[in-house]
Amino acid sequence: MDKRNNQPLKLCLTAHPTYLPVVTGFVETGTDAMGMGKEDTLRLRLATEEIFLYLCEAICPESPLDIECFDGLYYTRLTFRFTASGLNLRGLNIASKGVSEEGCDLRDMGLLIASRSVEGLHLTLEPSKRVRLAVTKEKTYPEIAERFPLPQISDSPTLEAADREGVKRFALLLKQYSPAGDLPSCFHYPGRLADMVAGGEYQLILAVNERKEPVGGLLFHALSERVVEACGPYILNATEGQATAEQLLDGCLSRIVRTKALGLLIRSGLPSMIEDRFERLGRTIFHATGRPTADHSSFFRLLHEDPGCDVWSSQGLFSTWLERVYDRLVLIRNIRISRNMGETKSGFSLLSAELLRERGDATLRPLLPGADFAVNLANHIRLIRQEGFLNLFFEIDLGIAWQAEMVPVLTANGFEPEILLPFAGQADLVIFQHHDAAES
Repeated sequence: MDKRNNQPLKLCLTAHPTYLPVVTGFVETGTDAMGMGKEDTLRLRLATEEIFLYLCEAICPESPLDIECFDGLYYTRLTFRFTASGLNLRGLNIASKGVSEEGCDLRDMGLLIASRSVEGLHLTLEPSKRVRLAVTKEKTYPEIAERFPLPQISDSPTLEAADREGVKRFALLLKQYSPAGDLPSCFHYPGRLADMVAGGEYQLILAVNERKEPVGGLLFHALSERVVEACGPYILNATEGQATAEQLLDGCLSRIVRTKALGLLIRSGLPSMIEDRFERLGRTIFHATGRPTADHSSFFRLLHEDPGCDVWSSQGLFSTWLERVYDRLVLIRNIRISRNMGETKSGFSLLSAELLRERGDATLRPLLPGADFAVNLANHIRLIRQEGFLNLFFEIDLGIAWQAEMVPVLTANGFEPEILLPFAGQADLVIFQHHDAAES
């Protein structure tokens, strides 16, 4: 299958409102060349207008601004890179003033309004101290309901890299013979899954019978340089498919064991027949409108000898949760306790809010510490819940001492540690999930 090696389109200008027609023209021309439909282009243009004007007025006025438009085949990503003062960075909090005591100021809700038009919004601070703000608009695909007879399970299936038609056929079969609530959304849109694989970011291994019909599959991609994430293996006849599931898993491992990846992560659950080949990391609870609440378990498999590392923790997290998790996973860690010793905290905190509207998920990540963290966090919780996100997470990196100091504020605001992801950040990541009082 053809893999894309696209270079992004780039636009360099000054952050000034007079350049708005240039920016919107850049987006429209780029998305047209990338094959995005009119409705999707309009939504991305609306998000672009809000972000550009907000940057011009509140964040980096009359400063250099680089904009990139990247074709991911199944999505278009628009990235803004700029430099802003420490004070102005505060305005990049998605809840900077939108829900404060001073009332709602629409000028300070540019990022929130922009997020309503796209599937994803992600903010990061780069090592060069520049800010990277990325918005992602996925292309709209038809939801196909074509039906096929269940393929005959083979005693000796063979593995093959899926071509475009094989990807689509497997997605249609999987959607037909698996419970809808158990599948990632990409499997509901065969065209999207085919483009995900064709774009090169994802790989799909198929197990096929003697008639070359897919009987199982496993989708995987690099989550980071040190962790590969997989979905599956999915077996069309789960009652007879243990050998197929193990074969798919081994096929995935053989493809990644020679890379720099230290571990294989699966957050979409595993067939019970191969759970013993992984370590269970924990579970999160997923809420979806119109569907029952579901528990999603996460699993991890170490691919090489654990190199060990230093991690930071608050005393409370260590004594109530982290120590037990590390003992159970048998990971080599030097745990250092981060304590507040009366030092002054100053400045404004900055949180990245990654909003995935299709799934109803919001993930907060700390980018800068600050004396206002407790108030900032409470504002984000309130705003994100008001926006209708049912699943709210907070991610801390145990390789960064000041992030560990945030844990008492998190637990005081309804967050509980649920999953530890080895090697997923500078060190390990801990995923906290927010639980409303009504869930208790």
